[in-house]
Order: sequence, then C-alpha cells, then structure tokens
Amino acid sequence: MQVPGPRADDRQVYVVDDKSGVVVVTIDRPASRNALADQTLLELEEAFARCGDDDAVGALILTGAGSAFCAGGDLRSPRRSGHGALGPAWRIACAERVVLSLATMRKPTIAAVEGPAVGAGWGLAQACDLVVAARDAFFAAPFVLRGLVPDGGTAWFLTQALGRHRATELLFLGERLTAPDAAQAGLVNRLVEPGTALDSALELARRLAVGPADALVLAKFLIRRSTVSGLEALLEDELTSAALNLHGPDAMEGRRAFAEKRAPAFARRPDSRSPSGNASSMDEPPLGRAEAAPNGRFSTS
Repeated sequence: MQVPGPRADDRQVYVVDDKSGVVVVTIDRPASRNALADQTLLELEEAFARCGDDDAVGALILTGAGSAFCAGGDLRSPRRSGHGALGPAWRIACAERVVLSLATMRKPTIAAVEGPAVGAGWGLAQACDLVVAARDAFFAAPFVLRGLVPDGGTAWFLTQALGRHRATELLFLGERLTAPDAAQAGLVNRLVEPGTALDSALELARRLAVGPADALVLAKFLIRRSTVSGLEALLEDELTSAALNLHGPDAMEGRRAFAEKRAPAFARRPDSRSPSGNASSMDEPPLGRAEAAPNGRFSTS
C-alpha cells in the first residue's frame, strides 16, 4: 500500500482502510517530521476510538508521512492550557490518553517506523503490540535534555522492556538508539530495508486481521496483565481466559481445521464490551459481545 500524498484539507491524521480488515493511521505533518501538535493528538484520539469500536477492523497500523515516524511533541506550535494545577500539562494529558487508548485497543496494533521516533513518538511506537522499523530508523527520549519530564509512557515502557538501569540511561542522557540496537534489545520485532516498513507491517497486519479475534484479544490481555501480576494471579487470569475462549467458535474452528488438515477460517465478530456499553479496558477480560459502533463502520478516508 502506498501512503497517499498530502491531503487537501487541514487534517493532520488520516485513515485508510485497505478493505482486508486492516486500517492504516498516518500522522500527516511531514514538514515538522510528524511532531504532535494539539490538533494531531485530538485527531489520533478520535481515530483510535473509532477504529477500536469498529468490528470490521481486524488490525491497525500506525505510521508517519514522509521520512519520519514522529518527532514527539511539537515545541513550536501553540499549546492549549487547562485549568488548575495541571493546566499547563494539557497536551501531556491528551498524549497520555492517546497512548493508553492505543496500548489497550482490543485489536492487534503495529508501528511502521521510518526515520526518527522521538519522545512521545517513541511512546506511541512502544504502545503498539509489534514494531516494524527500517534499518536506518532511530529512537530517542531526549526529554531531560530539554528540561522536561518524560511523557507518553516512555518511562514505563522502557523500564518494563529494558530494566531500570538501562531505561534510566536512555532517559537521563537522551541518546539515540539505532533500529538494529533496538531490535537487539527487544524493542523492535522486524528490521526491514528503508522505505519498506509499511509494506512489511501490512503483511503482518493482514495475517492478524484474519486470525481468531477472541484468542488475539485474550492473549493481548494476558500479556498486559503479566507486567503487573505475579505468577499465581496470572495463572488465574489464564484459566479464566482459556475458559472464555473455549466457549466461543474460534477454538472449535481451530481444532476442526487441525483435524481436517486445512487452514482455519476464523470469522470476524463484534468487539467485547463492558456491561455499561463502553469498550472494556484490557485490564479486564472480555465477557460480553457488542453491538455495532453507533456511527457504523469506520469510513475510508
């Protein structure tokens, strides 16, 4: 899939549905290396919410237009200010909502990284389930070098993945981590030739989009829980998740396909919801079924 050129309107995020269950969300501010302005964050928040609610979406790819993934927060653009003690951090609060919605989305998510993924841009990449990066891409979290506190979840993601001392080094010194070094550290899943990160991510996403939706969301739930649970608690969650999955058609189709020596044909089904009707957090196992999103299927941009 080729990412479209600049749009005629003033939107900073656009969404392309490739009709195979995969949606590509592109940050479209190439002149600023896709830095995150207030409008960018609000549009990302909207896009992730709608994609998460659309039962026709089987996988999501996040990428950047041009030669960069995302240069982090846009320090040159005007920023909103809220009220009270946290007022000056309005943009950070918005970025945190965006990162959380991406990390807890009940779909497989993939970051397709070309060029720099810096600051909160690195946080967005780390919030995805899988990261595909060009060999000449790089990552950095230079918050402290600019007199700022790390945001976008970078301190949590890096500490979880690398341990306290390596995360501290990257955050205190703000040094670049090349894509090959990031892959060696377990922060990148696939290294690809420059200019091919999106194509490689699409290949992965299309495989996931036709996979077993229930098994995928439950596996994602267990992976997330493993970062905050001990073994005993995780095994209880594992048992509950396995029982829920065995009540659904995915496991039955998988066993039948194995016995018949054929590829399984899993059906896409509506997302699970909490009893309130809002999408459940990935911190709770899915227990119910959802109706279609109020606005219907996410439209092609």
